[in-house]
Amino acid sequence: MPRTAKFATEAVILDVGHGNCAVLRDGSKCVIVDAKSDKLLYQELMASGVRRIEHLVLSHADTDHIAGALRLLPNEDFEVGTVWVNSDSQKDSQQWHELLTLLTALHQAGRLKARLAICDLDGWDLSLENVSIDVIHPTFTDIGHGTGKRGRVRPEITTNGMSVVLRVLLEGLPALLLPGDLDSAGLDQILSRDKEVSAHVLVYPHHGGHSGRPEESFAKILCDAVSPNVVLFSMGRGVFRNPLPEVVKEITRSFPDARVACTQLSENCHEGTVPEGERGYLLNRPAAGNTGNRSCAGTVRVAVADNKLVVEPASLDHKRWIRQHVSAAMCESGRNLPVPGPRNP
Repeated sequence: MPRTAKFATEAVILDVGHGNCAVLRDGSKCVIVDAKSDKLLYQELMASGVRRIEHLVLSHADTDHIAGALRLLPNEDFEVGTVWVNSDSQKDSQQWHELLTLLTALHQAGRLKARLAICDLDGWDLSLENVSIDVIHPTFTDIGHGTGKRGRVRPEITTNGMSVVLRVLLEGLPALLLPGDLDSAGLDQILSRDKEVSAHVLVYPHHGGHSGRPEESFAKILCDAVSPNVVLFSMGRGVFRNPLPEVVKEITRSFPDARVACTQLSENCHEGTVPEGERGYLLNRPAAGNTGNRSCAGTVRVAVADNKLVVEPASLDHKRWIRQHVSAAMCESGRNLPVPGPRNP
């Protein structure tokens, strides 16, 4: 049954499989960060009653962050304000070229504005009334230098290290850090600038994949800076074996109170046939994992209730399913927690 449109302030991290997409809503207005799947994004916007996309921010040029934009942007069901991208001379994919061509055509037709630069000076322009967005990275100087090796006066800036990193506040509360595919080179730059990056939910960069540094070290340094209550991996079962076990192991070791969750069930947690156990905890939101029974946390919602940030699906119900049905759940490894009993009526 379709959801009744209910305007709210919320952040929805869509389960798009291997990729990223977040919808930041403030009433009937929204900002979208990355767009792996046009179909799931279309379904989410239609069900939420949103027809106006104020901003679409594409963190970087990888296909698993931009593919859905190619098909969503020409769709006349939506009005689009501004699309923000950063140039990348090292990306030579056909989809990236097609997207730049499409944005040029739509801009010239008056359908949207296309901005070929997003940096730490642009957070005010992106923000909505109850959704504040701080562009943590890259800086204006990074954009000016572009990607490339370390020089006389500039640091190394890799393609992934140039990913746009956003800190999102919902009604003034630090809700999300969205780091795209940030790697160790980019993280070093952020930390050297002493930027505030704390957030309730960290959507872990690069889907829990390789960072360019020993993974345990990267995970600890990043989580030390962010101090998340929830670490979420946006990943797809059957694509790459993400998140890497050493990443999850370090997070659960160093941050035992943090909730660790994956949008889809990792093959590092459960090989072979996906368990059929009841998943009544999943949200009634579009999710790629609904096909083939691949969901773990599924699509995740962050909102404000009683001046506190809440994350859905609820942790207890989700953990109950994991402990009853997942053979080697990385997020529970070493915690020695009992399997919860049945829910109270």
